[in-house]
Amino acid sequence: MKKLYIVILLILGMTCLGYAQNFQYGYEMVRLTSRFDDNIDPKLQKYVDRIKAHLDKEMSVVVGYCDAELASFAPASPLSNFLTDILLEKATNYATDTNFQHCDLSLLNFGGIRASLDAGEITVSDIFAISPFDNYLVFLEIKGSELRKMFSRFEERRNNAPYAGAKLVYLSGRPTKILVQGKPIDNDRLYRMVTLNFIAEGGDNILQGIQYEKTHYTDLVFRDFLVREIRNMTQEGRHVNAKMDDRVVIQPVP
Repeated sequence: MKKLYIVILLILGMTCLGYAQNFQYGYEMVRLTSRFDDNIDPKLQKYVDRIKAHLDKEMSVVVGYCDAELASFAPASPLSNFLTDILLEKATNYATDTNFQHCDLSLLNFGGIRASLDAGEITVSDIFAISPFDNYLVFLEIKGSELRKMFSRFEERRNNAPYAGAKLVYLSGRPTKILVQGKPIDNDRLYRMVTLNFIAEGGDNILQGIQYEKTHYTDLVFRDFLVREIRNMTQEGRHVNAKMDDRVVIQPVP
């Protein structure tokens, strides 16, 4: 693990400090064992230390404050609620296509939420831990019939995803009622959704086979979006907090 950490630091460091330009490389498979521990190149170690110091400084920057620990779990959780809510509320500010100045719902995937958020100060490192992937914000225009198809695949205990702007009522593990913005889905209406490119391109099979009427890709990584918006919350004197609500309702079996 230590050797892998060094390799990651080298790759990130060359990118952050601009050494990746005109860089040529080759590779071979090398088994990393303890035999390398006593043969550390001092120049390489100095370089790694330098990169680590640079990255540690960037990652330790405080961007906000969380009032209580937020965990992530299916079919809905405080952290997934917060992430989808802020995505629905603020992502439209980054859409250059005027058709997406308003969105009806947002959609993420539980597999993309890789850590909980502890109470206290929120650092850039915390956001990287939650969202370590370079997934970009994408806006989709979807016909109601296709949206209904997506939600109808969801199951109470698996094959579901976090969302905002919609409500699902489950009975015996399957959705029996689907609302978007408080109303039943109109099969002929066009709905606007903000999600991530990973999901839009079939990741986790959430939107696999779903037809889009229109797509609008941005160059904004979700992780960077979160850092920006949490900083904005901090400047407004607000803390990060979330709670459970009725976007997911589990009805008891009769």
